[in-house]
Amino acid sequence: MSNQALLNNLASDLRDAPDQCVIYLEGKTDVDIFFALLGHVRPSGNIHQGVLIRGLEGGEGSGSTAVTARVQLGPNLGGKVRVFGFTDGDGRSLQELATQFDLPYAGPLFSWKAYAIENLLAKSGWPAGWGQPPDWQGEIRKYSPYVGLNRIHQKLSGILDHLGIAQFTSPNSSHKLLRESDVSRKLGQGKAQLVNRDVQQDFRAEVQEFRNVLGQSLDAGHCLLNGKWLISHLAANMTGKSPDTCRAEWIAHVAATGGLTEVKDWWMRVIGKAP
Repeated sequence: MSNQALLNNLASDLRDAPDQCVIYLEGKTDVDIFFALLGHVRPSGNIHQGVLIRGLEGGEGSGSTAVTARVQLGPNLGGKVRVFGFTDGDGRSLQELATQFDLPYAGPLFSWKAYAIENLLAKSGWPAGWGQPPDWQGEIRKYSPYVGLNRIHQKLSGILDHLGIAQFTSPNSSHKLLRESDVSRKLGQGKAQLVNRDVQQDFRAEVQEFRNVLGQSLDAGHCLLNGKWLISHLAANMTGKSPDTCRAEWIAHVAATGGLTEVKDWWMRVIGKAP
């Protein structure tokens, strides 16, 4: 989407926001969770205290790139316009994410102090109707191999991306055609990064690192573990319910029990009102 199209999109959203303030989230399904973390059920129109909460998806783009693009363009609209956004932590450390959420950081682009917004459901409590809460340290530790594999994938993808071979390559009308010699030279420069890797040892190291981090702090562990697994696998297996039902019931529980303090505090200091 071009910058002009994004600006038009922003202007349209701001017209729907009484206080000319909009908060962008990575996906449409994030909106219900966001309101629950504030201690509320999602209202009609997704507007709370004059602020529009927008989850991105589909042709308008989604994910951190789409959120970031809108937040960066926000100042171009001038006036009293306020455009904020939240991106997932996606495996970054708690120390790094805290610098993009906690005081004195003022945004406008924030990151959750977790791998994804779904992790914050777990931090908010376990629905009473689901029985005894799990031993979070023990249950999350069981996902260590998945965390390790995904972190290896992320590192190898970074190398392949740098070499320009992370995905299929097609001719681009705005660039010159690739030459065999140029491609060969670039691959030669990066060969050692792949050949010299012991992926088995890398995997073991990533698993152990995750376990160490988790042992030191559950919050830090939530930054490395994909919270979607806690809904689609852990909750579904423990309750016998479908992932969609688990998601809906967990969201309802968090909203009914008052949300999550760290998110409510964020609303108070950034939006300027008690949520």
